[in-house]
Amino acid sequence: MKKIMLMVCTAIMLAVIPSAKAQFVVTDPGNLISGILNSANEIVQTSSTVSNVVKNFNEVKRSMTRARNITTNSKP
Repeated sequence: MKKIMLMVCTAIMLAVIPSAKAQFVVTDPGNLISGILNSANEIVQTSSTVSNVVKNFNEVKRSMTRARNITTNSKP
């Protein structure tokens, strides 16, 4: 009974609440430009990070190749 009463009260409250009206769209050009500039800076930073990772990977690859050559040449 309590559940039904709660559902009826909820339905009445939702029926009485006025519907929402559309509002004007507000844009902030300064904030938009700031967001675009931040995104561009993040892309540049990510590109730099990827470049460094590739350089480090190639250095490790060269080191591993040298180590493999040393161990291969040192076997009798």
